[in-house]
Amino acid sequence: MQLVILAAGHGRRFGGLKQLAPVGPNGESIMDYTALAAMACGFTGVVVVVRQEIEDEVASHVRRRWPAHLDVRYARQPPVPGTAQAVLCTRPLVDGPFGVANADDLYGEAALRLIVEHLDAHGGASGEMLDERCPADRHLLVAYQLARTVLSGATVTRGLCAVGSDHRLERIAEHKVHMHDDGTFDAVPLADAAPRALATGERSRTQILLSGHELVSMNLWGFHTRLFGELDEAVAAFDPDTAERPELLLPDVVGRLVRSGQDDVHVVETANRCIGITHREDIAIVRSEVARESAHLDAVRARQA
Repeated sequence: MQLVILAAGHGRRFGGLKQLAPVGPNGESIMDYTALAAMACGFTGVVVVVRQEIEDEVASHVRRRWPAHLDVRYARQPPVPGTAQAVLCTRPLVDGPFGVANADDLYGEAALRLIVEHLDAHGGASGEMLDERCPADRHLLVAYQLARTVLSGATVTRGLCAVGSDHRLERIAEHKVHMHDDGTFDAVPLADAAPRALATGERSRTQILLSGHELVSMNLWGFHTRLFGELDEAVAAFDPDTAERPELLLPDVVGRLVRSGQDDVHVVETANRCIGITHREDIAIVRSEVARESAHLDAVRARQA
């Protein structure tokens, strides 16, 4: 079972390669922690999605930082941006059910372990949906509470989730969210957020107030291999000139699958905090948070040595 790490981002808001930004006490990046945690909880390899122009830099970092016996493969993001295309390009390198994670979000080992447990319950099969009543036959979303994913008052993007009583994902919609001093949030659908939105403080007609307890996607997924066929269809049908946004996002594809009834996604909530880098100002906060992970990282390294 492999973990796909999405590391092809441009980091425009950050102003550099945030996927390699040093946040640990020994210069570790967030994806270093993710790779080692993946090994500790049962993933057998990692597929790193990169852009061609940063592949050498990322591979050099990986060679220096990751255990030599970890099976690491590289997939090149196609010229068209979008996380749907990023996952689809890993198809030739993925051998079975797999996880997906962002390179710049620190999920924690416990959250990654939920993916392994869910996909192992399916028996590592071919990915065919054998019984739609069985949660293990569904894809998986590990969901976090909104308030446990935001570091500051800077505006960030989060996928708000609607979940049924049977833990099926019913809807996922990307929003721009902004945290207030009292811990509540304003949220605007992504397609509506671009022109004025939260930056001006003007309340959109579609802006909503959130408590912070709402479940959100941080792009931590477990997928059966049938997803590749579903992604292939979605990418082939996508036209950036007529779409609401120029990029096809993975949550958009998954959201359409569940709305249409074409596929199912099981949602499991984690109480963990998910911390990540969006803006350069996040670095200091993330460093203080991951300092508490250093002892655990050293223990993982010792076990894998």
